[in-house]
Amino acid sequence: MSGHASRAMRDACRDGRGMSACCPGKQGRAPRATWCGWRRHDGPAPYRGAAMVPWTPSGAPQQQHREGAAAPLETPMKRAFWLSLALGVAVAAGVSGARAETFPSRALSIIVPVGPGTGADTATRVVGEAVARDLRTPVVVENKPGADTLIGVQALLNAPADGYTVLLLTPSSMVINPVVNAKLPYDPQAIRPLTQVTRGQAALVVGANAPYDDLQSLLAAAKARPGEVSIASYGGHHYRLGNRALERQAGVAFNHVPYNAPSQAVNDVIGRSVDAMLIDLGGALPLIEQGKIKALAVTGVERHPKAPQIPTVRESGLPDYSLYVWIGFGVRADTPEDRIAALEAALRKAVHSDAFTQYTAKQGAGETVGGSGTELHELIVRDTERYRTLVRELGEI
Repeated sequence: MSGHASRAMRDACRDGRGMSACCPGKQGRAPRATWCGWRRHDGPAPYRGAAMVPWTPSGAPQQQHREGAAAPLETPMKRAFWLSLALGVAVAAGVSGARAETFPSRALSIIVPVGPGTGADTATRVVGEAVARDLRTPVVVENKPGADTLIGVQALLNAPADGYTVLLLTPSSMVINPVVNAKLPYDPQAIRPLTQVTRGQAALVVGANAPYDDLQSLLAAAKARPGEVSIASYGGHHYRLGNRALERQAGVAFNHVPYNAPSQAVNDVIGRSVDAMLIDLGGALPLIEQGKIKALAVTGVERHPKAPQIPTVRESGLPDYSLYVWIGFGVRADTPEDRIAALEAALRKAVHSDAFTQYTAKQGAGETVGGSGTELHELIVRDTERYRTLVRELGEI
């Protein structure tokens, strides 16, 4: 229809004359509501000027016309238009949903809450490389040390719960800090364990020229001279609690000397300004081989295969004692379950890969675990209760 004809129809509708111009076939009938594309006509002049009701996509007018009014017309062209629009929206939603199901579609980030160059950092990088090869996506390792792992934990909990941010877990972040810090700014239940990577024993060591040849001789000296035999700890509360558990079970009192890092503590043990310390077995073995320190006992349930000559603390008279240092991975607990499952599978596969097995064999005393997230969660629950009981009995650490 031309522009002139359209304007003519509109003018006819506006004036109320010649209704047949826009609503053909209506002349001479009794006054009733009729419709056209421009305006509603409610009969002759008294009803002129009633506004046309706008149409909604469903084809229903937004307001009711009078009783007896003719139903609005829905043309085949309109039906085709709305049908094609709905189909387009459905297709777009389907494409969007398909894209949303692809995980991961961008780089993963693993937060390491300790400094670069540490054993935990190196192990994480080996695992990250294996995950990147398996999932064919980049894996970025970010060191966020400080505040006894608190900074790293907060970085995870401040990130979206979309599975793209993973945290390296340690006993400090998941067990010790929640037990000893009543004002801890996070709930460990907000973190979902994915897998335990490794666990390692510690060794109770003294200087090579120290007068102690076994654990019993050290404990005898501590019992004879309460508070005089010194024992070092480093790296937060973990080894300090290990020392307190040792003296608690043996019924002795040590002089506790805290250090920020193991290197200075080891030097002081070698120089005999400190009598003893607990240290990672992997770090102790080279010094034992060099004759700089002596190991009185290891803290595992069984002797370590790389140091079978060193007895356990349990064998040495304290049958309930054990201490392991472990690392694992976790994500925010509110991460979608399908992404948790995908990450757990990829991480466990990486831990059991040839590359990681070769790495742990070279590094020394670490023991590969690679268990499920459920198994790591159960370990955390057991250790938390054990240390909570110890702290309650001690009253302070």
